[in-house]
Amino acid sequence: MKVSFIAASFGLLGLAAAQSTTSPVLATNGTVLAVFIYHNHCDRTSLYSSDGTYSGGLFGSPGATMCFTDGTFYWNKYLREASALKIYGTTQIYNEDYVNAEVPNVDISIQSATAFMQGVFKPVDLVSSVTSGPSLLESDNSTFMNGPLSGYQYTPITTYRSTDPQSVYVASSLLQCNYQRVSANLYYGSDDYDEAYVESMSFYVSLYEPYFAGAFRKDQMIYYNAYVLYDYANQNRLAGNETLLAMSDDDFQRLRVYANRLQFNIFANTTVATLPDWADDAYDGDRREVAGRALAGKIALMFRNSVASGGWQNKFNFVLGDYDLMLSFFAIANLTSRSDNFYGLPDLGSSMVFELYTDDPTLRTDGQLDPESIKIAFGFRNGTTVDDTLTYWPLFDEDPQGDEPAGMVYDRFLEKMDTVSIKSVGQWCSVCSSQVDFCKTNGNGNSGQPSNSPVTSGPDGGKKRMAPAVAGIIGAIIMLAIVGILAAIAFFVFGVGVKRDRRRSSVLSSVGSIGRSGRKEKMDSEIELPLSPTAQPMARNFDDEFDYGTASTAATKVASPLASPEEAHFKT
Repeated sequence: MKVSFIAASFGLLGLAAAQSTTSPVLATNGTVLAVFIYHNHCDRTSLYSSDGTYSGGLFGSPGATMCFTDGTFYWNKYLREASALKIYGTTQIYNEDYVNAEVPNVDISIQSATAFMQGVFKPVDLVSSVTSGPSLLESDNSTFMNGPLSGYQYTPITTYRSTDPQSVYVASSLLQCNYQRVSANLYYGSDDYDEAYVESMSFYVSLYEPYFAGAFRKDQMIYYNAYVLYDYANQNRLAGNETLLAMSDDDFQRLRVYANRLQFNIFANTTVATLPDWADDAYDGDRREVAGRALAGKIALMFRNSVASGGWQNKFNFVLGDYDLMLSFFAIANLTSRSDNFYGLPDLGSSMVFELYTDDPTLRTDGQLDPESIKIAFGFRNGTTVDDTLTYWPLFDEDPQGDEPAGMVYDRFLEKMDTVSIKSVGQWCSVCSSQVDFCKTNGNGNSGQPSNSPVTSGPDGGKKRMAPAVAGIIGAIIMLAIVGILAAIAFFVFGVGVKRDRRRSSVLSSVGSIGRSGRKEKMDSEIELPLSPTAQPMARNFDDEFDYGTASTAATKVASPLASPEEAHFKT
């Protein structure tokens, strides 16, 4: 998939064929069993302020309103009692048995997810008027108060720090994925980059004085900064900045096109989007789309869990992150063949939705699930306004071009997803050649050891690498034995004794030290060791092919949307 000039962007071109605003579930009078929503974080300020300082984008009331509104959209679609797409067996009250929400441990992601879940699980009336009978509770006269915020539902959100192995599925830890970074950097030396750099030079310079002076230096007005320049113009226009609103629509759209071109080539341009050899250790091609592959593995796992439970677990799955995962998934699912819009940057607050459903009409009468009736529908929603409806598209070129998307058979969906996805943390470590701590310690991925590490023959005759820790212990034991033997010989032959200068450990040990200029050095045995259980997570095993559940030793949960990010975390 060589992308030389991406002239498309969401909202710039009209919708292509092979899409529908009606879910395939409704076409067959089916029943939704589970959904998986991947959501871009919501509105923020521009990455750079007008005085040139970098803020990274700050979350505020516009972002909170945007995500809450979108949460309400999905509440109305999947949880409201009267909805035709209501998820089977769910209620409007949060239930930990089938709700799963995960985000990277980044402020804007946590804040966006909290606002979104407020819209999904709205405040409920928990007041009871029972005054007599067996349900009466003497302690409170059986009147159950709503609690704060008129019955606000505190929905837990699991977060993953970058040191947690599970972070690769919600944030992808792109900066720690060596092969992705190397592959992305190759773009800056490509013919396409040189072409875009030269042709856009005069365009960027012409915009400096009227729109970007003060926020950027003149030498920063180049294609290399296409995304941050577009972000500055876009976010300030949305905020009502009169200077940026004076920019012509043609110039603004050209800014967007260059930003699309740069970001797609960094995160999604691949020539092996659907071929299996991308995971081969010998493969040395593009791995820019690793983020989307990790997300695909997460989606497949959650649906497997749901189906294995008979449809009673993982009913509402929600992951919130950044746009790079979306661009990567667009590429590996071949959505770019359906519309040029999928080459473009999704708007803030955009979402991808996967509906797991059955068209078995007997489900609602006998409660049984026919495995052969299960299908998947995919939808994309570009933004959160009323007009941004969820539009359904076929995945992996399964439907003929021009036809409305039908549900993809579940087994076929898993087969295609397994072809393009990362299925374990160990595989991510290997594909990325990552040197993060959890990759060095797990036994299924990149060990971080050089290729010439010593090997030893195993019982089966095969060669096995000796773990460095084991080799160190064996070496220390041998050395101690040799020293002990030599000391015994010296003692018996030469009469040599060992004298130790004992140090006092009582409170009187410091008497007589007043006035000394030198500080007493500690012996090795006296140096304090870090005893905090959170100083270093224990090494984890990744032998299981699908070892990336929904919980982790390093996971944290948001305790209250009213607390600061630092105050709102507690260990599970």
